[in-house]
Amino acid sequence: MRTHRSPVAFTFSLVALAALTLLGACGDDEGGAATIPYGQRPAVQTPYGAGAGKPGASFDADLAKSVDGALAKGRDLILSVQAENGGWGDPEIQVPPNVGYAAMAVTALIGATPSTEVGGNAAIRKGLDFLAAHQKEDGSIWDNAAYVNYATSAAVGAFSAARIPAFRRVEVRARDFLAASQIAGDEADPSYGGFPYKQDQGQAADLSNVQFALTALADAGLPKDHVVWKRALAYLNRVQNRSESNDYVAADVVIDGEEMTVKSGDDGGAFYHPASSKAGFVKRADGTYEPRSYGSMTYALLKCLLLAGADAKDPRVLAAFGWIAENFTVTRNPGFEAATDAENAGQQGYFYYVFTLARTLAEFEALTKEPLVVKDATGTTHDWRAELARAILDRQRDDGWWTNEVSERWEEGAPVLASSYALQALAELSGRYHR
Repeated sequence: MRTHRSPVAFTFSLVALAALTLLGACGDDEGGAATIPYGQRPAVQTPYGAGAGKPGASFDADLAKSVDGALAKGRDLILSVQAENGGWGDPEIQVPPNVGYAAMAVTALIGATPSTEVGGNAAIRKGLDFLAAHQKEDGSIWDNAAYVNYATSAAVGAFSAARIPAFRRVEVRARDFLAASQIAGDEADPSYGGFPYKQDQGQAADLSNVQFALTALADAGLPKDHVVWKRALAYLNRVQNRSESNDYVAADVVIDGEEMTVKSGDDGGAFYHPASSKAGFVKRADGTYEPRSYGSMTYALLKCLLLAGADAKDPRVLAAFGWIAENFTVTRNPGFEAATDAENAGQQGYFYYVFTLARTLAEFEALTKEPLVVKDATGTTHDWRAELARAILDRQRDDGWWTNEVSERWEEGAPVLASSYALQALAELSGRYHR
C-alpha cells in the first residue's frame, strides 16, 4: 500500500487540525471505553449549552426545544410498540420481534432517555435481556442466519450505548466474536479485512457491514493495537475512489450484460464493496469503468478510517472529506444524480444516510475538540448539526414516526427502523451518547 503524503486540497474548514490526536477506544474486558468509567453516565441533557464544539451548541432555543420534543415523542412511540418479550418488530408492516430491529430500537430508546435514567429503565433492560437471550455459544447474537454479523454488531452497539455493567460480559463476548469474524488469510482477496453478512465460506464483505462491525468494536473497547484495525485499513483502501491507495482492478464485472474492467477513480468518495457500487458506474475514456461514489458509503468510509487509526491528515481522510464537501447535503443521499430517476434514487437509504453522517462528523469533532464547519462546492458554509437536525425534524410524520415516503428500499418503509435511525441521529447531534 502506498501512502502519499503530499498536501491534498479540500473545502472543509477545520479548526486546529494540526492539534488533532486520535482518542483510542481503549479498554479491557472489565473497563470499557476510557472516556468515562463503565456504567457511569454524567447528568447531561441536550443541548450541552453555549461553547464552540459542544454538541447542540449551534442549536438556537427553538431548535433545541424541537429536538427535545421529537426525542421525547419518539421515545414514547418506541416504548408503545415494545413486545411482551422485550423485543421490537414493526406492527405497522407486520414484522415480528427480531434481534436487528430490537437492537436499533433499544439504542434509539437509550439516546432518547435522560442520561441518569438509562441504567434503571425497565424497558431498556428488558430490551437488552431480549438481545442477550439470543447470544450463541460463540458469542454472536442473532435470530436470522442471513444477518449474523449485522445483528451482532447492532446488538453490541446497544449494549455499548447502555453501559450497564450487568451486560458487559455479553457485550465483550459478542465483540470478540465480531473481531474473530473478520476476513483474514489471503491479502489478495478483495474482501480481506472486511466483514460479511454471515460466516459462510467465500461470502464477500461490504462497507455497510464493515462500518457496523468497526463501530461496534470501537464502542465496545477493542484495543487499538488489535490486528483487526490494520486489516480493516486494507479493506477500506479498496472501497475508496483514490487510485494512489486503491490498486484493485476487477476484469470480470458484468455491466449492461458484458464483462467489463473496473478500477478505482480519484474523486475520494466510496462505494459498497470493491469494484461495485449501489449508485452504478462511471465509464472512463479508455473504456474501463469506475464505481460511482455515494454519500452513505463515503461517510461510512471516513468514520471507519478514523476508528481504524488513520490520522486526520492522512490523504485518504482528506480525499473523503473533499468528496463530502463537494457533495454536502442533508436532503438526500448524494451520488445518485446520474440515475434514471435521480430525485427518487437519491432518497434511497436516506435515514441510514443521516444516521451515518451524524456519527461520522460527531466522531471527528470528538477527536479535534473543535467545531467542524462544512464549506461546499459553491463556497457556502454549513452548520452541519443544525441543518441535519432540521432536516430530520421536517420528515417526522404527524403521528411522530418517521418513514421513507419516497423509497422503501433497505426496509426504510418500516416506521420502527426508520425512526430508530432518525432518533439515533438526533441523539448523536445533541450529545446524548456517552462513549
